[in-house]
Amino acid sequence: MPDYKPNYFVRAFALLALIAALVLVVVVVVTTSSGGSDNGDKGGGGKPDVSKVGRKAVRKGVWVVQPGDTLGKISAKTGIDEDTLLQLNPDLDPQALLEGQRIALR
Repeated sequence: MPDYKPNYFVRAFALLALIAALVLVVVVVVTTSSGGSDNGDKGGGGKPDVSKVGRKAVRKGVWVVQPGDTLGKISAKTGIDEDTLLQLNPDLDPQALLEGQRIALR
């Protein structure tokens, strides 16, 4: 049986690949859990700019998801915080909104 010689280059490369993968996971988790800056807030700490369509939807109490809608965009258009929307809709998956899906606003 031949003598076994460990390949230190491959071991070092594997360690670096593992570290890179962990860094990538941390970056993805941090950027997706921050909620993004898509909430319509103007940065002054005031209320978000609520659209006419958003006010109408709030009066009806339901938002019908349109193509391109995200939870952040819906929050900005209605003036309702994303966390509140998630509390009102516990079965809602914000990453998988479907066109025509109804979201409770109150």
